Amino acid sequence: MRIGGLRGHLMPFAGGRYWAERLKLTLKAVVAAVVAWLTAKYLVGHPQPYFAPLAALLGVYPTVARSVKESLAYGAGFALGAGIAIPVGLVIGATTLGIAVVLFVAMMIAGWRRLGDQAPQVAFIALFALLFGGHQVTGYVLPRLGDVMIGLLVGLAVNTVIFPPLYLRRGEYAVGEMRGALAEAMDALAEYFTAPDEARRVWQERESSLLGVQEQTRYAVEQGQASLRANPRARWWGYRFRWGDVPEQWASPAQLNALENAMSYARSIASTLRLRTDGDGEGDEEGEQIDPDFRQDYAALLRTLADLVRQLPETPDEETLTEAERMQDELEAPRRGPGTDVGGLWDPYKELLRLSRLLLDQVRGRRP
Repeated sequence: MRIGGLRGHLMPFAGGRYWAERLKLTLKAVVAAVVAWLTAKYLVGHPQPYFAPLAALLGVYPTVARSVKESLAYGAGFALGAGIAIPVGLVIGATTLGIAVVLFVAMMIAGWRRLGDQAPQVAFIALFALLFGGHQVTGYVLPRLGDVMIGLLVGLAVNTVIFPPLYLRRGEYAVGEMRGALAEAMDALAEYFTAPDEARRVWQERESSLLGVQEQTRYAVEQGQASLRANPRARWWGYRFRWGDVPEQWASPAQLNALENAMSYARSIASTLRLRTDGDGEGDEEGEQIDPDFRQDYAALLRTLADLVRQLPETPDEETLTEAERMQDELEAPRRGPGTDVGGLWDPYKELLRLSRLLLDQVRGRRP
């Protein structure tokens, strides 16, 4: 179904687009590493600044915000490792006891969650500095700390200035794929109402695929949102920018949430139908069949709601919206007012109508 098309857009942008993005990232990494090496070696005068190009690579993550986060974490990890190695090297030296002390302290500090993926660097840097610096560890560490700072600054500068990545188009495609998948699932749900034996398997397949589409769509939208953070292209292109904002013309979390809510209501409708219509329950009442006329009318309502879903995130056309409202009201009318509740029993008709009303309000733009 549509999930295959979604993967083509999200993995990411199959074929040429993927390799174009990969080429940009690779070129930026090469430029950052070379510039960091040249700066530390010739401008600053460090003879072997091998930490400079290594640190520069951390500034070239797929998003600017992630680059800043990882660079700060690496810098903190390096400083902590050096801070552990210096006193141990001066007092104990590169001995068995010194190695044990450095590793014990470094491994404990590496448990600090704020360091994230860079936590292992604490023990690595501490042990590396102790073994190569020994009793002269201070003279060994300080130039390397300077190399790291140069590399991190160069990497961040290159990633910010050269092709600062934005991944908004992926979210746009993903939301469109989820919208289509949800509409198709609702059409299958309508068939499930009118011919449960024949259409049950089709609905289950649509529902399973829809869950996969939802997961990948959320990832794509969140990645697009993250790519805006600290990204100068957000300003250059005139976007209203705050941390976490997504331009209105692109896929936003609000659009995704609307689709997810509609999806939740559709799945609840299917669960109610399965419980009361398919005879899955035990006992006299739980195997009760839903009236065939109600099934036909409710299936027609679901198809109309599916047409409205296809129009999201645009405002649904007034004619289709009016028709859906009329169908919903006609189904609700016989079950309004006193005397329509079944005492002490759960009414599957009212539950189905409650869910379709919530779905209608969602596609209309109202929040429950």
